Amino acid sequence: MTEIQSIDAREKRAQFILSLLPFTLFFPVGITNFGVVLFAVAVLLAGNHAQRWQRVKNHPLFFPILGLLAVCCLEGAILPRSHDFWKAFLHYQIYLFFLLFISVGAGAWQRHALNMLFVGAGYAATLFYIHHLHPLPDWSIFQNYILYAGNKSILIGMMLGVAGGLLFNDLIEQKQGRWWRIFLLVYIAIALFLFAKTRTGSVMFFLVCGVVFLRHLRFSWRTGVVAVALLMAAVLIWQTADGFRERMLGTYHDLKAFSQGGTVSSEGVRLEMYRITLDMIRENPVMGGGIGTWGEQYPTRAQGLLSENMATPHNDYLLYTAEIGLLGVATLLTIWLTQLWIGMRMYGADGTRVLAITVALMFGGAVNAILRDALFGMAFMILLAIPLAGVSRHRRTSSTGDQ
Repeated sequence: MTEIQSIDAREKRAQFILSLLPFTLFFPVGITNFGVVLFAVAVLLAGNHAQRWQRVKNHPLFFPILGLLAVCCLEGAILPRSHDFWKAFLHYQIYLFFLLFISVGAGAWQRHALNMLFVGAGYAATLFYIHHLHPLPDWSIFQNYILYAGNKSILIGMMLGVAGGLLFNDLIEQKQGRWWRIFLLVYIAIALFLFAKTRTGSVMFFLVCGVVFLRHLRFSWRTGVVAVALLMAAVLIWQTADGFRERMLGTYHDLKAFSQGGTVSSEGVRLEMYRITLDMIRENPVMGGGIGTWGEQYPTRAQGLLSENMATPHNDYLLYTAEIGLLGVATLLTIWLTQLWIGMRMYGADGTRVLAITVALMFGGAVNAILRDALFGMAFMILLAIPLAGVSRHRRTSSTGDQ
């Protein structure tokens, strides 16, 4: 085997590991983290780092991501540092993992990774069905399916929502295998709305499907049929998914009570956090209070309230503004708007995937610490790498080759 063939084999090994990561998102976080480390080692051993650096440097997101790093360095140099400064600083750099992922370039691994996301969603849906019929064994690998156990349970719901929406895109784009895609889409959606206790994942499903529908909007009878089918599905979900309907109505009542100065429920505690965080922002809107300072200041300001022990305000827009100011949140928005711009310019299904994942990410940032929590952030970096690997500032591309 020649040296070039050896490098190519090592590169494909790294791509293969990356293609498996979407499947791991439906398992305990340690499995995903192990996969990321394994991928990083494979990249290191693969060599060819000069070409890898060129891929990263030529990517349209390279300079926006570098801009966020520069802002964080500036903030760290001139503002007071919290005792958790370095931990918080590293959380802000989650997009560096995205650059690592896209360094392997485009290839067949992207289609495989997308299929692994669908397989993982099918696996998660199956566990929900099994547990509904008969309790799953009390093993750690099933804990987030048995109980609503915090952020990992939320992430599973998010991934079901995004996977379902992307499967809807595949259903429209692909001429073959439509019947199994329809079955899997319905299979995932039922599990999401009936058993996955997360409003965020449910809303993401509708948002991603909406982006896909608008992207393919044409004035034809087929578009009309799809629109009617989506409307009927939404009505059916609202009528049959009692848990989803109650959570959405609860959100509405909390918003109404909060706006009128009333008492919100325990699920509406986010509104309380938003109000106090906005007070923090008003004190130093341009530069913020410093990286990692929200967690130090908030318990004092929220003493005696339900949200006193929260780690974040469950809103990245507010958290970024509170800690690194309007300058920081503007840099974050530059990254996200660049993703939308890339998606609009890309050909075919990959462009739709970029738009859909970005819209889900931007919504997630409004109701969760979607990037500051590495559990969520890493998952979305993996998803974004699928359609965005191989994209360059010098050309528009459709990298998965399935359009």
